Amino acid sequence: MVCDDPLRHRQFALSAAAESLLRPLSHWTDLRELDGELSELAQRLLAAHVLVAEGSPEHLLEERESPWSTWGSAATYYHLATRTRRDDAFLTAAEDTAEIRRRATARPSPSPFKTHGGQVVRLPEGGSPDGADFGADFGHVLRARRTTRRFSAADPVSAEQLSGLLRWVAGPFHRIDVPGVGSVVLKTSPSGGARHAIEVYPVVLSVSGVPPGVYHYRAQDHCLETVRPGRPDSGELVHWCGGQLYADTAGVLLLYTAVLRRSAWKYRTGRTYRTLFMDLGHLSQTAYLVATALGLGAFFTAATRDEAIEEVLGLTWEEEIFLGLTGVGVPDETESRRQREMLAGGPAGFSFAMDAWDGLGTT
Repeated sequence: MVCDDPLRHRQFALSAAAESLLRPLSHWTDLRELDGELSELAQRLLAAHVLVAEGSPEHLLEERESPWSTWGSAATYYHLATRTRRDDAFLTAAEDTAEIRRRATARPSPSPFKTHGGQVVRLPEGGSPDGADFGADFGHVLRARRTTRRFSAADPVSAEQLSGLLRWVAGPFHRIDVPGVGSVVLKTSPSGGARHAIEVYPVVLSVSGVPPGVYHYRAQDHCLETVRPGRPDSGELVHWCGGQLYADTAGVLLLYTAVLRRSAWKYRTGRTYRTLFMDLGHLSQTAYLVATALGLGAFFTAATRDEAIEEVLGLTWEEEIFLGLTGVGVPDETESRRQREMLAGGPAGFSFAMDAWDGLGTT
């Protein structure tokens, strides 16, 4: 048996005697009740912080009510295991570059792009370099950005809007040939080490000129690849989204996944997992701002059934994981008016779907 102490970043093997002693000590025990050799072994385990004494700082920490106690042991364990300590060593940029070049010689970097292989659906041109798609100044976009949960059933997203959204959110804008490493891409959102592990799978629900279905965005060619044709059943889609009924009323859902090998090739520590969600935050905020600039409403949610979505996309969690999704659509008139009034200095408030899910309606 191996003892793993995430708080102190220690791992060590336990002897057979220590392992057999730990089982009965899963409940509070007076060490004076143990035989001499077992009592001595228990004292050594106590000194090594393998055992916890009742009333000790470690015990009080475990019993204290905190966010970690509500999030569960798995979240606590991961945070502590990837938390850097005051004396941890870091590579210099020069050392890191040398290591990456050595690694690239032995095993080339994974491609920053993915090809699904489904039937291709071409998109209109979008994402002009001068930002002509938008027609709104940046300050206005920042102030106007709001979460939208009420969409118009009569107004689809245009193919041009979808094209611009995908181009600006997930398309490559620059490619750099790094000597000894290979080609990397730059997008509108930053990514740890320029690895850009995140892929986008649009679920088209109501987009003019684009057949409904589940697609993969082939960023290098700015086109869609069919994963599953046809609009997902409303019940299935709502199930993916944890029962959030309003998700089914959006024009398109952008499902975000992470191709793990892209980041793992460069970064070998468990802390890299954190950066995937930092990248997701950057990307989803870019989606919010681009949607706003295009005159669309957007929401983000991570209240999803990951396994069900990964099955639809044909993913395995060992290689590519689902992270969350952005929904985009044309706000309905009531929601548009509320947001305009708020932007003009009216009462601030949140966007509610007014349905059975949020308890404010019955539809």
